[in-house]
Amino acid sequence: MKLILALALLQGMAAYAGEVHSNGYAVRFEERIEKASGDLHGETVGRVSIVRTSDQALVWQENTPLRPDCGVVAAVTAINDRFVAVCGHLGGRHYTQKIIFMQGNALSMVSVDQYDSPSPVRVERNGSLAIDVQRRDRFPGELTGPHYFPTVYRLHHDDATFGFVPSFDGDAAERYWQHYRATRQAAPAAAVLPELLASLLAAQAGKQSICAELDTLAADLQQGRQYDAQGARTLMRTWLHKLPAIGYPAFDTQACPGRI
Repeated sequence: MKLILALALLQGMAAYAGEVHSNGYAVRFEERIEKASGDLHGETVGRVSIVRTSDQALVWQENTPLRPDCGVVAAVTAINDRFVAVCGHLGGRHYTQKIIFMQGNALSMVSVDQYDSPSPVRVERNGSLAIDVQRRDRFPGELTGPHYFPTVYRLHHDDATFGFVPSFDGDAAERYWQHYRATRQAAPAAAVLPELLASLLAAQAGKQSICAELDTLAADLQQGRQYDAQGARTLMRTWLHKLPAIGYPAFDTQACPGRI
């Protein structure tokens, strides 16, 4: 009898799900058990469904390997009256957000991988959407351990484009400075030099000059006598030349003459 009761209770328990209503639609992100053959067979994965509230018609559905919820970011978030974000993970790591555009009968979706560091989608002052991504494993074989390179992505949405693209403009610069300051406090400069320089390159379009920070980094690298003045600047120059290969702006040597 106890076994039968326990089974009945388990069958009645709902899987984790998040749901919001926005602009005439209900967006739901729920757990499901993968029944298809393959590596994920029997695993808990997810399903995203969009229902039109006026007639309860299912207008869109996607089965995904992602499980709902991203810790600090909810499984489903209504960003504004046109956009909804769903966020899921792969086994507790590798977080991905899907941004859904809903207006009238138009539905579009774009995904953004956030790796190990989920963060919410922001609405910028001009009404555009932006999201911070910490990319890792950018220099395999050269860097050991996790190294996280920041990139601000902005949503471009027009008749021809619906997708996130990297942003290194003046408005994004403060986000890069925030990452730079947090990284500086978390570890010695020599341990995180590539991501520090990446943040500075990304912030060049801002109002604050990066020149003084380059001098500070060069001085910090000389502490402990691991590098002399020339060795510190050579190492910094090497990374400043490498980082544009993974998408960062080139170093403006005219802005900081004689620094590197």
